[in-house]
Amino acid sequence: MYDNIRPLNDSELPQALAQIAASPLLAPIAKFLYPDRDPALFAKELCAISDIHTLQDTVMRAAINRILSLTVTQFTHSGVEKLSPHAPYLFISNHRDITLDAFLLQYLLFHHNELYITFGANLMQDPIISLMGRANRMFRVERGGTPKEFYHNMTQVSSYIRHVIVSARHSVWIAQRNGRTKDGIDTTEVSLLKMLALSGRPSRQDPLSPLKALNLVPVSISYEWEPCDILKTRELYSRAQGPYRKAPGEDINSVLTGILQPKGHVHLAIADPLSAAEIDSCSNTDSPFENLAALIDRRIRSNYFLHPTNYAAYDYKHNSDFFAGKYTPELRNSLLDRISSAPSSARHILVDIYANPIDRLNIL
Repeated sequence: MYDNIRPLNDSELPQALAQIAASPLLAPIAKFLYPDRDPALFAKELCAISDIHTLQDTVMRAAINRILSLTVTQFTHSGVEKLSPHAPYLFISNHRDITLDAFLLQYLLFHHNELYITFGANLMQDPIISLMGRANRMFRVERGGTPKEFYHNMTQVSSYIRHVIVSARHSVWIAQRNGRTKDGIDTTEVSLLKMLALSGRPSRQDPLSPLKALNLVPVSISYEWEPCDILKTRELYSRAQGPYRKAPGEDINSVLTGILQPKGHVHLAIADPLSAAEIDSCSNTDSPFENLAALIDRRIRSNYFLHPTNYAAYDYKHNSDFFAGKYTPELRNSLLDRISSAPSSARHILVDIYANPIDRLNIL
């Protein structure tokens, strides 16, 4: 029923790993993970893995550790203690980096429950990359097509997410919106919540009732230095000038840039799970889905960790020194260097990426 979107299962893994091991992509992956080892040895070890849990415990954990050691000065987190280790949840997260947002949560909760990850079909067009994602419990989300095809795809994804959480008792990560936040303003799409409710037979009297069984948990991730900030700036500027078409390989370039770009301090915050009473309070209104989206937004923003780069960008944008005590002159100079690396006509966009989280919090 879900074969066109689901991840691989253990029985399918050996054949998939054999294909990955034979791919030209394996050598650069092996060089990144184990720079002092022979890629052929890594390929042999990869082919000896027989289940997804072992793959995640060895290869994926090594990959995340390597990324953290090379590109992150500090990785902190909060809220794990709010979770029951073996309970399934639907983590609704703000979305700043294509892969790391979900991978870092998966890494953090490895000894809790299995975490499945939604993955846009645009990133799974290459057969080998698709196998890599599906081997890491990532499942496909189709967003295009005719209105009829779009509705069918959303219904199927909704049904699969409910199956994973309610029947299989595993957790799921999903972004709060279609695509990454590129302007620093994290907002939950109402259409996402409506999609999630499709599979639960909502009633006119209680349209949000299907969401209670999904155990919604808002998640906030923040990067001191935004992954792909320059690429996001260029894209937003281009979109403002007229129709925007992605260049061939643009998504994969963003994936690689996000992984390899220095990120400084990264914080991942898990908020309190939404209670049935909170969902009911939204349901008993004239705009239930809009009010639930606003509740998730408040939970995500209130847990968003503000970095010195955010404070420095706010002061730069507003020509103030209100937050001068929260960053050093050296940090401000680094931010100014980053701003000057963007095209002059687009620099205000880059500043907003860092300043908007403070502007939206209304903390002044």
